[in-house]
Amino acid sequence: MVDATSSHDDTVRVEDHAQLISLVRSAWQQTLGYDTPDIDSSFFDSGGDSFVLISLIGRMEKASGVTIRAVDVLRAPTMRKQAALLGRLMDKDRVAD
Repeated sequence: MVDATSSHDDTVRVEDHAQLISLVRSAWQQTLGYDTPDIDSSFFDSGGDSFVLISLIGRMEKASGVTIRAVDVLRAPTMRKQAALLGRLMDKDRVAD
């Protein structure tokens, strides 16, 4: 199996990572109203604020089926980091089932 490693040394399969980036990109686009091409730009630098963040979290939760804490998204402000966060949360959710 081929792996991609995030900056936190969490392993995510490459094919899953692309899907997670797509999910997060879609949530950002729906929330901000435009597509942000750089997956390493901060949500806040791209026009988001704390109120918009709540909407973003709701969209990502609905699309992924996992519960996301605002503090975790604040610690992962870019699409790349949020995709890695979702991967970790989804893996935990699968293990708990």
